[in-house]
Amino acid sequence: MDEERLPLVDPELVLQCQEEYQSFFNSGTQEELDAARFRLVWSQVHSTDLKHAERGSSIARAKLQDLKDVRLKDYKEYAFLLAVACYRLGKYVEARRLLKQVLQAHPDFHQADHLRSRVDEQIMREGLWGVGVGTAVLGVGLAVLFGSRR
Repeated sequence: MDEERLPLVDPELVLQCQEEYQSFFNSGTQEELDAARFRLVWSQVHSTDLKHAERGSSIARAKLQDLKDVRLKDYKEYAFLLAVACYRLGKYVEARRLLKQVLQAHPDFHQADHLRSRVDEQIMREGLWGVGVGTAVLGVGLAVLFGSRR
């Protein structure tokens, strides 16, 4: 599979998006505010600073609570951004759950399908790594047990 990377943005862009959001919050229309919120969340979940990804995931979760209907375009987009944040933060099971939910309602959402493949790869890697660690621990334990019997 051709390796497509998630975009990463400089924290400076996050700051600009925060300022834009604050400006529209103070004196913009609801449409401007919604668009600025989306750009802010997008920049946060793609920031090189993972603290921003945490904040972006919080905003996306709150927005999803308001939306509730997975068939809505906004729900799809915020659920995807939350999945990106979860992926970047190593919360692979939650990312997979979100992507599966979105793909059931929007099967042609190629970005979500691609990210789900990446999440599945990470889950497999971590699972295999966990099995390797467990085997090593078991091996050491058996060596100690049988070594102490001699």
